[in-house]
Amino acid sequence: MSLLDDLTSNLDVNNLGKVAGPLQDMLANDGVQNVLGKLNAGGLGDKVQSWVGLTKNLPISAEQIQSVLGNDTVKSMAEKIGLPTDKVAGAIAHLLPQAVDKMTPDGKPPAADAKVPNIMDIVKNVQDIAARSAK
Repeated sequence: MSLLDDLTSNLDVNNLGKVAGPLQDMLANDGVQNVLGKLNAGGLGDKVQSWVGLTKNLPISAEQIQSVLGNDTVKSMAEKIGLPTDKVAGAIAHLLPQAVDKMTPDGKPPAADAKVPNIMDIVKNVQDIAARSAK
């Protein structure tokens, strides 16, 4: 299955833009290290390490996002942007690995004061890929 097939079958690309702002806020306000700590504590350290490291990013599911970050966190985001929680969790599951990957180009965990990348840039890249593949 190609990246585009994965995106179109499991994720509404248009929802990514709606989730970008709240995800960026969460990473900036809660801290990337805190978010990664929750994922590590939730048994997803292998996935986190793949995003930080220089290997291929391992995927994470929407269910894992809801379980580890907490249904209340995802539900709060969903209410703010008017999407179902499963769609928000799916978008986070797609965007978070890419955001962490961008923050760790040298394969080392992000510093406490690491700048969060512009999540909309990641969204635009995904939308561009989808548009080129649709032609």
